[in-house]
Amino acid sequence: MNAGSVRFMRVVSHGVAAVLMVVAAVQVTPTRAQTTPDEACAADSLYLISPDMLDLRLATDGKPGLTVSWPNLDQSEATCFSLSETDGLGFGVTVGGGFGDRVDRVLGFDLTGGGSVGGQNPDNISVKWQTEGGTANGVLAGEFNLSNNGGFWSYDQSGGAAAWRQVNNGLPMTWPRTNVVALAHGAGDYMVAAFTKGQALDSESVGVYDYNGTNWNRLAADIFAVGQTVTAIAVSPGDNNNFAVGTAEDGLYVTTDGGLTFTQWAINLDPTASDLPTKFSVTALNWDSNRLLVFMPGWGLFISTDGGVSFGRSVIEVPSNLDTFDPLNPELVLPTIRDFAVDAGNPDRILAALDFHGAYETTDGGLSWHDLYGDLVVPDPEVTGSWVHSALAVLVDANDAQVILLGVSQKGLYRSGDGGTTWSLVGDSVQPENRAQLVGFAFSSRPGLPGEMLVMEDKWKLLHSTDSGLTWSYFTPQPLLNKALFIVTPRDNSGDFVLGTNGGGIYEAGTVLDLTDTYSTATSPELRDLDLGMTIAFDGGTAVTGDGFKLVAQTFQGWAVWRGASHDPDQMTMVGLFDRVNPEDCFEGYCGDNSLEVVPNCFQAKRAACFDVSDPDTLRFFDEEVYNGFSYVYAVTSFDYGNTALTTPQNNTNEMLFSPRWTGDELSRFQGNGTRVRIDVNAPAAAAVHDQEIYAYPNPIRLDAGLPRGEGSLVVFTNLPGGSRVRIFTTAGDDVINLGPDNQTGAQIYWRTVNRDGETVAAGVYLYKVEMPQREDYWGRIVVIR
Repeated sequence: MNAGSVRFMRVVSHGVAAVLMVVAAVQVTPTRAQTTPDEACAADSLYLISPDMLDLRLATDGKPGLTVSWPNLDQSEATCFSLSETDGLGFGVTVGGGFGDRVDRVLGFDLTGGGSVGGQNPDNISVKWQTEGGTANGVLAGEFNLSNNGGFWSYDQSGGAAAWRQVNNGLPMTWPRTNVVALAHGAGDYMVAAFTKGQALDSESVGVYDYNGTNWNRLAADIFAVGQTVTAIAVSPGDNNNFAVGTAEDGLYVTTDGGLTFTQWAINLDPTASDLPTKFSVTALNWDSNRLLVFMPGWGLFISTDGGVSFGRSVIEVPSNLDTFDPLNPELVLPTIRDFAVDAGNPDRILAALDFHGAYETTDGGLSWHDLYGDLVVPDPEVTGSWVHSALAVLVDANDAQVILLGVSQKGLYRSGDGGTTWSLVGDSVQPENRAQLVGFAFSSRPGLPGEMLVMEDKWKLLHSTDSGLTWSYFTPQPLLNKALFIVTPRDNSGDFVLGTNGGGIYEAGTVLDLTDTYSTATSPELRDLDLGMTIAFDGGTAVTGDGFKLVAQTFQGWAVWRGASHDPDQMTMVGLFDRVNPEDCFEGYCGDNSLEVVPNCFQAKRAACFDVSDPDTLRFFDEEVYNGFSYVYAVTSFDYGNTALTTPQNNTNEMLFSPRWTGDELSRFQGNGTRVRIDVNAPAAAAVHDQEIYAYPNPIRLDAGLPRGEGSLVVFTNLPGGSRVRIFTTAGDDVINLGPDNQTGAQIYWRTVNRDGETVAAGVYLYKVEMPQREDYWGRIVVIR
């Protein structure tokens, strides 16, 4: 049987139609048919199965008819998937779950980068996948990383043997890159961090997590949702339950209960201000003392001394341009602060690293600020802009507070031993040849080890000093990944520290990944909430650039509802077809209520509008063409056209296949008991009284369907009082036929869908008017489909 060749008919039994007032429920549990073997799925053959159960219920109110309902099929049994082109791979691939899309797909997987799957490789093993074929049904695409070289690296000296170890338990391994974009350490092993997974550090944010010493757990997913970029985090030195999270647009969030609830700070930092920024972006945050400091460009510097319950503004201003600065008429502006450092011996002394202006300092807790230009930030009349030193990080030596270290963008490390009066460039021998690559620094002292300092220069090296920054060497051993913007140290004086890296992966061989969680921005927007249902895992082995394989995934095309007379149950007719890919019908809305609307110029009706698929667990079909006093049998099957992943509905010529309706069903090539059930319609006939609703049935009327011996031609107008007249009109107002009281039988008038000349009327929408001596005229409409 070719696709589209199924004939749609209505089979009913003799009798007068009536409003149905009886509820009947019938259920059957068939023997489960076998599912698709892998080799069959690979050969583009899906083993079709029928639902486990049918429930039939007659309407007791509203529109008369019968509702057929059945549970949705188990994806793991009703769909199949198979790997192909895996013979040349140096590692194993396993796929599981059930395919959740509504269309067949072929997914192509391509690998870039080489190394051991799940290994600590210097480079990433990037896996990108995407659906092949046309884009009519949207595109699914994703990316993940099979290297285990990123995340958090802890330098642990416990047990007397110092070594690097990863601290990634609980983090999703589906991220293509584990980018740590904010990190803070609390008491003990407690840490709070924020992540992105994009190619750029500020793209594809994936939330805030805290570490309890064993696992990372996500916090406040409703606040720090996907798309909410976090820029900074700070934990109170006195209580791990108190921490602050700075964002790129929505200001600061402060919690006092470990992240269960947060208070947002943005406009309310200074509600009397009139000059507001377009966004509240936090670029610097610090909670190393009893003061919580937060800076937002275009808005200002704010300080809290009560744990984030309230904030006060701290005024800090800098010359707009030292090349043109006039001390008698100074033009001062709000700077951009990138980092803070607090003097461990004097918490009123705070240093700020500034764009262009090096470092500024307060010695009174933020009441006033002054520059630490010294001999570093000095204008040269001969060289415009020579004074510019954009500091990205600042550190005050815990052993000698007069020692200050600055990380200056594209220049390197500057050290002052006299509190900022004189500065010198240090560590020249360990800097990259091209200083322009120095655009990210992370600083830390090592508590318990006086004079020791650490500097992570992003995408370069981890540097180490043992003499308060006078001389520098490469830290030994270097971390596996040299991309990091954060160093944090526990407050236990152990000398241990943790690096928060970016750009790497954290996959462990054998871990099962949910493909849905690997979606990339290349996935069509309308499909990004689709649960694909499939999982994938990779055994340890060796991957090389250019490796690839395919995953063929198939699902059934849709549902078919069948009906027959109980006296001849094997002669069933399809009464409804729902194509999940292309649900064609000449109506919009749902035929089980009064929302049905006719689609103009539509000539193909499959009664898709009579299917209710709004509940993903239970599907329903409404059949308005059942009549009192007769018995029916119903069956529901799945149907398919084979693998249509690379075809479209317009060019599909595959044979339509069905799951069995009963054991030994010759229509189906598959095994199974099916779900054929019987229902008896035994509602009493309704009296033709004036307060009953007047209606016409069948409506719409279709070719080869309808009342017995009047299929496709006979329409009944019912619940008419005596002496009624029915007049039929076109929508243009032309008179088609006038059926007077002499045509009335009981409460009915019958119309053979002919005009006054006895000619069969054309397909279309017609109006009818019922004229009655006992009540006002009644208007309705009827649809004729040929």
